[in-house]
Amino acid sequence: MSDQPAANPPPISLDDLATSPSVETFDGLRQRIRDRFATLSPHLQRIARASLEEPNGFALNTTAKIAADLEIQPSTLIRFAKDFGYSGFSELQRVFRQRLIEGEPTVRERVYSEETARPGPLNVRELLQTCVSAHVAALNDLLTHCDTDSLAKAVEMLRQARHVYIAGLRRSRPIAAYLAYALTRSERASSLLDFAGGMAGPQIATIGADDVLVAIAFPPYSRPVVDIVLDAYVSGRKVLVVTDGPGSPLASNSHLQLYVDAGAASAFQPISGAIGLVQTLITALNWTPKDG
Repeated sequence: MSDQPAANPPPISLDDLATSPSVETFDGLRQRIRDRFATLSPHLQRIARASLEEPNGFALNTTAKIAADLEIQPSTLIRFAKDFGYSGFSELQRVFRQRLIEGEPTVRERVYSEETARPGPLNVRELLQTCVSAHVAALNDLLTHCDTDSLAKAVEMLRQARHVYIAGLRRSRPIAAYLAYALTRSERASSLLDFAGGMAGPQIATIGADDVLVAIAFPPYSRPVVDIVLDAYVSGRKVLVVTDGPGSPLASNSHLQLYVDAGAASAFQPISGAIGLVQTLITALNWTPKDG
């Protein structure tokens, strides 16, 4: 496959990957992109963010189409690929195509094909073990990779806040609700943004200089939360985000970031890592050293 723009997307076949048996996995490339995101130029960051948010488009579209969608030159895509050790964009694109060939399933497909559509009678104990293992893996990942310096800064940011506003939708909604519950139990002023009632925007308009917005979002990043974060950030308000990595649209519009891995081998991605992070924040906020 050439790096020159093609008239139509090239067909996906296993033969296309046979010439490159040591091709990098999508998970490996995704982690490298996240790790290096902060060091990339603005144009390359745009490509990196799009590659993580829309991997199917990177697999199926031509170089010209991807470049046009991102409002960049095709040569910038080639430069991005070479920056990550590939000879050109076509070689990098094989990683995204392989992801489709190997059947990177959606959450819904995982539910039915991996865990609930197995032959034979339901084995509840085996299912319990699978789900618990996913939660244990998420907590171990948090313990291993959490930036405790950023965590300490987040505790101090919340401690000094007059009022904490909390945003989270979809999978992040129970995490946001738990944070609001814990802050209320700690007798700290907080509000869960009312997206359902259409009042999140007006609530954000009331945020003062001494307040903090805590926003929680993971791929595919709920657009209302992304927009709320941008509104607060450009207004000069303090923004703390809990998200999956520096490639997240929340990360670039916030003052402090706490990262939790959003991947999981389970059908339903566990929220235990994020809950563990929130519980640590609340426990630290209420920490009272003993005398002596």
